[in-house]
Amino acid sequence: MSHVATRGELRRPGAVRGALVRAVVLWLCIAALLTAAILSAWSAVARDVYGAGSFARSYLQALAADDAAAALALPGVALSSAELEEAGLPADSSDALLRSEALGTIENVRLVSDVTTAAGTHEVTFSYRLAGQPHRTAFSIMSGERTFGLFPSWRFETSPLSVVRLTVAHTTGFLANGFELDSRRVAAGSEGAFTSTVPLLTFTPGSVDFSVDTPYLTASVDTATTTEVASVVDAEVTANATPGFVSEVQTQVDEYLDGCAAQQVLQPTGCPFGMLIRDRVDDLPVWSIASYPVVDVQPGDIGWQMPATGGAAHIVVAVKSLFDGTVSTLDEDVPFTLSAFVTIRNDGSLYIDLR
Repeated sequence: MSHVATRGELRRPGAVRGALVRAVVLWLCIAALLTAAILSAWSAVARDVYGAGSFARSYLQALAADDAAAALALPGVALSSAELEEAGLPADSSDALLRSEALGTIENVRLVSDVTTAAGTHEVTFSYRLAGQPHRTAFSIMSGERTFGLFPSWRFETSPLSVVRLTVAHTTGFLANGFELDSRRVAAGSEGAFTSTVPLLTFTPGSVDFSVDTPYLTASVDTATTTEVASVVDAEVTANATPGFVSEVQTQVDEYLDGCAAQQVLQPTGCPFGMLIRDRVDDLPVWSIASYPVVDVQPGDIGWQMPATGGAAHIVVAVKSLFDGTVSTLDEDVPFTLSAFVTIRNDGSLYIDLR
């Protein structure tokens, strides 16, 4: 029996083709959307994880976390002596401050802008709070080889290091954000110098409080703040004698004079006072200190000193006249002056050279 195709059956091949077309279009749209999503995600990852801003942020985050080693290990940060000189920084700069113990406090790090220059570098600007104060710093970042062939790597085109040119007056020891340093160990040529200027490398941004705080010396805090890369800023700590320093010198001076007064001779050995008598001494002279010099410790050209200061000893001695043999008592004050050069030894004790 023959079969006559219906109208619906005759249309079925065309309907199938239409459905296929619609399916293909649908999958193409889905594929396009997926591709766009992948590209968008890739772009976001490239920007947020592998971008120039992210690279600079990792540097700032290392500083905020007091991780100096991590910050210094990033490409383009560390500099050789030749590179320092090329960057316009002192080639003999010390790296004593490039340690976690000497870092300041950085907070609220935020990316402000990331601008691509005509040369292809990125000028990345961040805002932050440094030691509680708002600041901004611009970094110049250049791309290197790509990671996995997709994501660019980065390095600082200009190192974010700067230099603090620190003058240390009247001492060699000082504190940098509470960390103890000595100019004799961080700078060549400052050995034994009573006042010296030392160049110290520091991270940018950075804030370093320089001070002196010992039992014998003190200095007001001077803060060096670096917010511009490859810059040079000046700072100074000037040590002054503490009351404890003056008191210790006064004690030793008084003890020295008491030792002089204990010598029952007219001219005590190694002492600033004495008496010449033409007549005969009829008894052992008795010395005492009528007034001790009031010590004042001051910085000199090469060290601490007590300027020439007046005092008075007192002598009592029986004297027999060579002319008529009469005996009388010499009872009088003998003025003198005393000066001293004072050295603070490495162990913190004082050496006093009295003159």
